[in-house]
Amino acid sequence: MQLTWFKGAGGEWPAFEAVDPNQLDQHGVFVVWRNGSTAKVSTVLYVGHGPIRQEFARCQRDPVFRESRDLYVTWAKIDNFETIDSVAAYLYQKLRPLWGEIVLVPPLTVNPPWAA
Repeated sequence: MQLTWFKGAGGEWPAFEAVDPNQLDQHGVFVVWRNGSTAKVSTVLYVGHGPIRQEFARCQRDPVFRESRDLYVTWAKIDNFETIDSVAAYLYQKLRPLWGEIVLVPPLTVNPPWAA
């Protein structure tokens, strides 16, 4: 399955704190990560799925995310509700986020954000 991952103007990944949850699609998946530097590797912190407007707004209110710096986010709309959990399962396996719940359904292979 080919996902269209959101990028901002100029092809840049949006900063986590600058995203208005109301601009996100109704349902789909999102990925939150911290950019690395030359000394640190980028780290995927969270993969969210389902009603992403509400899920992302919840993340923005969570102190764990608010206290972190240099966070970025991207999201992809998924119209077929039956595949959202399978896409999330694949992204959890592929990206290995630090936080979140493991989705225990057969994974559906998709393009990760960095392959978009």
